Amino acid sequence: MTLAVVSPWLLTSLLLHIGGADTVQDAGVMRCGPLNMTVSRVFSEQKVTLTWEDHPSCLLTRGQIVYEIDVLSTDDMKTIHHDVVIVPQNQTGSIHHWLWVSPLPLECANNTFKVRAQYEDQRHIIGIPFPSQPTLFPPDTHEVYEVGSNVTFCCLLPPVKTFHGFTLNGKPKKHVKLNNQTYAMTVHLRRPSGFGGTDVTCNNSDYGTTYYVGYRPRDTDLQCETRDLQSVVCNWSPDKSRHWPPTIYPTEYELLGRSCSKTGKVTTMKRCRQREVIKAQERNWTLTVRNVLGTLELTDRADLTKRVHMFAPQNLTASRINARNASLAWEWSDLQYRKLRVLCQIILNSKGDTDVRNYSGLGLNQALLSDLTPNLKYEVQVCCGTEEHFWKWGDRKNITFKTEGDIPDALDIWLWMEQKQTMILWKMPLPDQSHGPIIDYEVKWRTLAEPQETRNRTVLPPDHSTAVELDPSEDHLVTVTARNPYGRSPPASMVTLSQDADEVTNVSRIVGSDGGFSLTWSANPVSSCGYAVVWTPTFTRGPVYWKKVPTGVTQAFITGNLTPGVRYSLCVYACTQEAPQLLERREGYVEETEIPPEQIARLRWAHVGSEVRVSWTPIPLGNRTAFIKGYVMHYHDMDAKEADPNLVDVNVTTDDAEATSLTARDVRVGSYRFRVAAVTSLGEGGGNSITLTINPPWDKSILALVVAFSNIFLLLIITSIIAFKNWTCIKQKVCPPIPNPVLICDWLALMEDRGPSSLSAAESHSSQMENVSISQVFSHRLPVSTDNDHEGAPFLQNQAANGYNHQQPQQRMEITPKVELTQPVLPSRPLSCVFENPLSCVFENPLYTDGMC
Repeated sequence: MTLAVVSPWLLTSLLLHIGGADTVQDAGVMRCGPLNMTVSRVFSEQKVTLTWEDHPSCLLTRGQIVYEIDVLSTDDMKTIHHDVVIVPQNQTGSIHHWLWVSPLPLECANNTFKVRAQYEDQRHIIGIPFPSQPTLFPPDTHEVYEVGSNVTFCCLLPPVKTFHGFTLNGKPKKHVKLNNQTYAMTVHLRRPSGFGGTDVTCNNSDYGTTYYVGYRPRDTDLQCETRDLQSVVCNWSPDKSRHWPPTIYPTEYELLGRSCSKTGKVTTMKRCRQREVIKAQERNWTLTVRNVLGTLELTDRADLTKRVHMFAPQNLTASRINARNASLAWEWSDLQYRKLRVLCQIILNSKGDTDVRNYSGLGLNQALLSDLTPNLKYEVQVCCGTEEHFWKWGDRKNITFKTEGDIPDALDIWLWMEQKQTMILWKMPLPDQSHGPIIDYEVKWRTLAEPQETRNRTVLPPDHSTAVELDPSEDHLVTVTARNPYGRSPPASMVTLSQDADEVTNVSRIVGSDGGFSLTWSANPVSSCGYAVVWTPTFTRGPVYWKKVPTGVTQAFITGNLTPGVRYSLCVYACTQEAPQLLERREGYVEETEIPPEQIARLRWAHVGSEVRVSWTPIPLGNRTAFIKGYVMHYHDMDAKEADPNLVDVNVTTDDAEATSLTARDVRVGSYRFRVAAVTSLGEGGGNSITLTINPPWDKSILALVVAFSNIFLLLIITSIIAFKNWTCIKQKVCPPIPNPVLICDWLALMEDRGPSSLSAAESHSSQMENVSISQVFSHRLPVSTDNDHEGAPFLQNQAANGYNHQQPQQRMEITPKVELTQPVLPSRPLSCVFENPLSCVFENPLYTDGMC
């Protein structure tokens, strides 16, 4: 039987052709059509197969028979699929088959199938009837689907039920309505499901199913070997999916057609062993992997005699252990190994150091370890492999032993000049150098000129340095040894340095990298035993470190014991038979760090015209955490900055790393904020700020005048207070009182003996004189003053001349003395008067004083 399918347009042409060929239509021909129709379904594959026979009347037809097949929805009898089957004339009367794959689960598709021949004879087959209660398809059979596929779930409801939707692991999902009682949901399986699978429900939790999503077998990298030449061991990389396969669907592994487990089924594996005779030939070693979704075969082709993975040595022992040697021995559990040339690797671990040594031989089972370190614990690992066709190292066997002690190794010493003293330094020996606990260090020194005069000093651990005062004008030989319970180390000697590092003026800069300093220098012919690199902090008294470089090497990488932000001095010395010679000195930071704020101190400013000069105290050398390349000063008008926060500061810079001032020009009146910072490779650092106010120039003049007048006013107040408190004394000093004259002679009588005369009065402004007789002068008496201090004494009153003082009219001056004498008083000496002017007479008066207070 031949199955033929044609398209509708081809069907039309065939019908026209047949209609033209068959002109006679009898009763037998009219009955030609399908007979005994049956339908079979494969629900898991969603396949439907129709089977039918031809009516006996079809044998009378001339030519082929065309059948049309329609798939209809039983609910509304709409055609959802149409097909054509052409039966050739030579197959008429046989059984015919038609296959259709439903896009939906067959349980969801309640379809009716209609088959019709061109002679209008039809047969119908009704689909699956609706269930009596809600039903979800596929049913709960723990189906497994492959990742990346699609699966459609449908819910069939009785006519009286209402659909409420699908859920996927408790979350509502979108669906489509197929008919009044059928609803469907299609899920794209993008990832594997968990061990518990994925739950789907229809309408409520009572109607649901669970399914699993996974992969076909995806194991890779099969590799086979032998360990004892009597079996094969294969390893592979299992599926990396964490959620597949589930335990209810285990994976099966078979090697060479035999199961890799006793039960034949395991969840996951990566190793399988089978007994097999190993021959010196290549062959295929096949691993078969199966799960519910598919089968995978992995093949490795190899000659396993060249893939021997040896077991670990047995009964490993160490014997004849001394300070520097030890013997190892072991046995083989497999006798086949005695016929192989064996290569063994012995790994020695001690205090973090690893030493790998290889030994070989036929059936090798022992090794001698030499050049060991005294008084040191070793952890030894032994593993072996075939030497001729090496495949991989076998399993390891471990053992531990400790060597005996010995005298210490020679110390590594150095000399360093520090504050007129010589520091003798040496590195503390490591356990593999001390060969036992150090008891003490002995330091000796002597001059080269007088070797018999040796001085010594003992230093106890943990100290590893000492300071001595040596005459700098002489060369000294310094020797240091260490002592442990096994003896004293060989002497380590050094001649005092010929030049102090601080005396070198040509210092170059070095930049750190990768946490250290990389130094290179030119070879020097004076070097006879290599070089030494010494480093120490530049500005602080810190530890001194050194590293010795062998002859022929002119580079070194210095690391460890280095702190970021600290400047170090690095010196390169040439090692000679005498004292080391300093070749060069460098300074640098292993890592420059930002200079902390306010390291620039004591900001001061001076204003001259429109310029403001800001000066500062340099950053102390010990506080510089990076090389200073210059300085920068930012400033802005504070009022303008407050009005416009986006105002850009004015900058003034200098490339002078030793600068201590910067000048801002064209500075106007106002309040300013100046900030000074050091410039390094990291930017600005160590900054400090100062705020100042620039006033107009006339303010200073006014201020000067106010200060001057204030000082004068204050001086006047102080002077007035002093004068007021001392007025009596000042009055006596400046204007003393004039005492009244005392007549010491009877000069009236003398005047009369001389005869009449006249007195002339002098005027201050006019030279007019009036003659006054003596008798006239004394003819009038002056009134007696009540406050006269010398009552009864003669009183002389002088009237001011014309034009003096109050500018009164010129008046005649009259002198009217009051004389009351009880007895004549004789003058003690002659009276001398100038009678041309009686007022100019001088009278002696013993009561008159100089007016002293």
